[in-house]
Amino acid sequence: MENAVLGREELSRTISRRHHIDGGFKKISRVNGFDTENSDNAKQNNYVWSMAELGDYIYIGTARNIPYSILSNQILGNVPIPPILIPKAADYAGEIWRYKKGTKKNWERVYKAPANPMIIGFRFMINYKNALYAGALTPLSSDMLILKTTTGKDWKALEPVQGYSTGTIVEHNGKLYMGTLPLSGGSASQLFVSSDPEIDGWTKVDFGDPDKNPRGNIDLLLSFNGHLYVATARPTGFEVWRTEGVEPEKDHWILVVDQGAGDARNEHPWALGVFKEHIYIGTAIEVAIKSIDPANPIVPPKGFDVIRLGTDDIWELIVGGTPVVPTTPTTGVRGQPLSRFPSGFGDITNGYCWQIQAFGDELYLGTWSWSDLIPPFIPCIPEIVLSHFPSSSGATSEIDQLRIFFSPKIVEKVYDIGKRYIGFDLWKTKDGIRWEPVSLNGFDNPYNYGVRKLFVSAEGKLYVGTANPFQGCEVWVKSHK
Repeated sequence: MENAVLGREELSRTISRRHHIDGGFKKISRVNGFDTENSDNAKQNNYVWSMAELGDYIYIGTARNIPYSILSNQILGNVPIPPILIPKAADYAGEIWRYKKGTKKNWERVYKAPANPMIIGFRFMINYKNALYAGALTPLSSDMLILKTTTGKDWKALEPVQGYSTGTIVEHNGKLYMGTLPLSGGSASQLFVSSDPEIDGWTKVDFGDPDKNPRGNIDLLLSFNGHLYVATARPTGFEVWRTEGVEPEKDHWILVVDQGAGDARNEHPWALGVFKEHIYIGTAIEVAIKSIDPANPIVPPKGFDVIRLGTDDIWELIVGGTPVVPTTPTTGVRGQPLSRFPSGFGDITNGYCWQIQAFGDELYLGTWSWSDLIPPFIPCIPEIVLSHFPSSSGATSEIDQLRIFFSPKIVEKVYDIGKRYIGFDLWKTKDGIRWEPVSLNGFDNPYNYGVRKLFVSAEGKLYVGTANPFQGCEVWVKSHK
């Protein structure tokens, strides 16, 4: 078949893996994590979680100690924490930094969250009517904090909104729309609207019949073709809904993608982008193995899928292989991937399609890869084995031998062997079907495990914000379309 999924050998030739940086990207964060005075604090700025611009500056909201928080709270069970992920003095207070565009100046911190309530980062940021709004993650409170600034330095806390965080805020038809999320698991859709969040606050959008309205966690929103699109996460597979008219109306929504586009394991729609009159949607499973299904919370990993959705509400599979948990969508047929690439571009460690962004006549796609987490866990293998051994002298001797074998030198060897492959992927396409890699190893840094943000500025530059929990996040920029 012309569109059959590529075989292993052909796939390898097509990818043509290389470890050099391509595509004209330049690093503009001189220090990982931005903080030039406190390296421990800089390292704790794990993610470029949000990005926006105001005047002459690019602003970034960071996420703090994400893997360390997950492991120390035993969200994935009693898993040892690799020392490289442990900060000297844990500080969960999220930060906002800014960079004057086109200069070589250091990044400047313009906001540090208070210790109480706990705010571990700013997950989304948007410029609306010449003001920046930043939505926080507040893990100990369901009163989600939103900050506003018109100067870039003076940040004001607005009235909180119901929810622990927001993954998305979008301007549509002159208003701001925001989806809020639970701390974990699944919930009913929570959508809010405002013409002025500071003066009017937020109004919750009313949903009625669950078969006629968005359902599940609202991961992303998009304004496109005169409609508001709502992408939701569900244990039966992600869904995409759009308004029947311009603005949301109760029971007047149209379901355009359902049941994970043919695979229920596609729970999260974590990337949305518009390119040549199509919406491109990338999927994910949280931390590669954590399902929002309470009856089946831990699942085997799979690579992400990508579909595209036309203005006629017809969707097509772009990247994806044989479904792990096959479904029968009511909105379309899965079919073969048009790109001929299987899930994750053939790499199971590509657990998230994390960002999709058009830039000029090309579409860029950034991934999260858990390949980076393999080497740091190698020295933890003896402790993992020990937890399954009875306490005995024989077992202790075997564990001691394992500790000698799985030494830090082994970690260095693994990184050296895998330097061409470990790290996030960044891909691009001119037609949405034929894809080529820009980087397959985190811009030559195996500690960059995710493209957390792709952002196009007003002067036409593409910014890449990374996720790097080992050293602190980075920012790169491409100047030419």
